[in-house]
Amino acid sequence: MIIKEFGIMQGRLLPKFRGRYQAHPLGYWKDEFNVAKQLGLNYIEFILDLNECNLNPLMSKDGINEIKDIIQETGVGVRSICADIFMDAPLHSENEKSAKKSNDILIKLLQNANSLGITDIVIPCVDHSSLNSELDQKRLIENL
Repeated sequence: MIIKEFGIMQGRLLPKFRGRYQAHPLGYWKDEFNVAKQLGLNYIEFILDLNECNLNPLMSKDGINEIKDIIQETGVGVRSICADIFMDAPLHSENEKSAKKSNDILIKLLQNANSLGITDIVIPCVDHSSLNSELDQKRLIENL
């Protein structure tokens, strides 16, 4: 089998956003689509992180339209999202209010991802969101 399509995680082709290795490059994210096009890449995996998440284009109708426009303009698509936000705001939080807020974010993200035709959302369970017990695992499954 020969792979004919390639993608890259968001932020890897641009200067680091506020010195962070893995973050949505707020304010200049569209530039990466043009760089990816020049390099012959087919996809960018978007990142949704906690910092200023409401300013991420994934979280608003206007932003979704901007993403659609840049996809149309460059031919570089988006198939997946790395939802790093859930590392800092775990879906399986012991605090029910926090878990509910994270779940609401996930529902909005799923709806917006669907409108873009995105097929995969990665929910990292590392660092602060590690599954350290069977109870953590159970809460995650129930909240999903």
